[in-house]
Amino acid sequence: MKVYSQESLGPAHEAILAMIQPGSRVLELGCATGHMTRALRERLNCCVTAVEIDPEQAGQAEPFADSMVVGDISRPATWESLRGPFDCAILADVLEHLADPGEALRSCRTLLADGGCVLASIPNVAYYRIRLDLLRGRFDYTDYGILDDAHLRFFTAKTIRALFAATGYTTTDFIPVYRRRIPPAIDAALTYPFAYQFVIRGDVDCCHLLPQN
Repeated sequence: MKVYSQESLGPAHEAILAMIQPGSRVLELGCATGHMTRALRERLNCCVTAVEIDPEQAGQAEPFADSMVVGDISRPATWESLRGPFDCAILADVLEHLADPGEALRSCRTLLADGGCVLASIPNVAYYRIRLDLLRGRFDYTDYGILDDAHLRFFTAKTIRALFAATGYTTTDFIPVYRRRIPPAIDAALTYPFAYQFVIRGDVDCCHLLPQN
């Protein structure tokens, strides 16, 4: 997972920050060393509860969080330790690392306030370079990027929207992130071959009932 410096947060992270109201109560899942955590506090004066699986990285992020939880969000005990409600939950470059990203999104819903949302960034496996490599019979993992060897799940524009819908969210913003200038309308018509990442905002769908335990 790529970590950006405070001075140069990635464009997907900047797009997420632009969707957050100042003073919000934020749940940041997978905060790494806290670059976004710091921006949430210093730029937006948010109250941030951060969760990070790596204790060393959590220690670096902790000074910028109001509350730090060291834990694995694939385990129920981590969710049970969190106290909402939150105005938004952030999953920046996180869902692709989870064996069951849908379960994480459903768990977020239980902690969101009325009118709450989830904001996520996720790589696009239908990026043109990946498509070309597949035509050559290649699907090689790398140290970072779309085929990061720590990624467990892969998404296209269609499947990430479908995941949010299936877990009780209405997509209210969907932003393709590019590495070069591309007309978005043309890219969308071609099913986003030039988008490197997507940023998605899902608002809680009050008509979607959570499964009963």
